Formats: sequence, C-alpha cells, structure tokens
Amino acid sequence: MAKKKIDSSVFEIVVVLAIVFIVAFTGQVLIRYEGKSLRVGSGAITGNVVAESTEEASAKDFLDVSIKKIEVNPPSPLVGEPFEIRIIVANEGFVAINEPFYVKTEITPNGEDVKPTVVNSVVTNSLKPGEESAVSFKIALVSKEGPVKIIATADSTVKLDDKNSANNQRSKTIIINSQ
Repeated sequence: MAKKKIDSSVFEIVVVLAIVFIVAFTGQVLIRYEGKSLRVGSGAITGNVVAESTEEASAKDFLDVSIKKIEVNPPSPLVGEPFEIRIIVANEGFVAINEPFYVKTEITPNGEDVKPTVVNSVVTNSLKPGEESAVSFKIALVSKEGPVKIIATADSTVKLDDKNSANNQRSKTIIINSQ
C-alpha cells in the first residue's frame, strides 16, 4: 500500500513539473488545478484554458508591412519600350499604419558592373490591418535583351516599428525582349 501511495505522489509531482514547464515555455496557462490546497491527492486537473499571457496579448498589437507582389505590364517588355512596375504593399499586422513610409524599387539589368536604377515612392494613405495599397512606376529602361531583376523594399528607411521585417522585400526577374 505504501508503494502505491509513493507512486501516486511521484506521478502528481511529475504532472505538476510538466505544467510548470509548459507555462514557462509557452507563456500560457494551459490547465487549471482545482483544489483548496496542494496536498497530494486533493483536487483535480482539468483541460480548460484559464488565462492568456500578457506576452501573447501584446503580440496581437504589432505592425507588419509587407511587399505582397510585384506586377509588370507588359510582362515581357520590349527593348526601349516603357513598361509599368506596380508594387502591392499590405498591412499584415494587427494595428493600422498611419505614418507615411517609402517603397524603394531597384531595377538591375543583367551585366557586369551594372548599377541598379533606384526609384522611390511614398505610401501616404493609412493602411488598416489586412488592407493593401499599390505604388506604380513607369520605366523607360535603356537596356539590351535579357533578364532584369526588380527588388522592392517596403519601409526602406526603417521608419515604422515593423515587428516582421522578413517580408519587407520581394524580388522578380523579367525578360526584356527585342521583338
């Protein structure tokens, strides 16, 4: 009988330590211990979520601007002909972006020692969470036939307090044709 009582106590201690580890690791209270005291054998463990950590709640208050996509019209421009580059930016965070920010576009033709053409545009309209906006550039690129790399960067001056800068840049390669 004494061995069963010890095994039960060890099991409860392991469960309590596992709970402490889960709370420390995730920052969430995932289970609740019901009982008036922490005596061995009292109370019951339930699976209800009883609290959300303040860390998780504040994680929903972050700002995240991103480059959603790069569109080129026509998709394969001709040598010497102007074309349009349209950059779609999005607010993927949980708070509105009310400050103006810059979108930088670098256009680099294929070749050795070729410096990119850099064009900047400002997004002045407010973006609510989930909203998108577009900036457009009309480009008259003097280049030979071949690939051209386009790199767009949102918030290029790092003015916003963006919590996820990994999605602030996107690139696309287009082909300039002679005919």
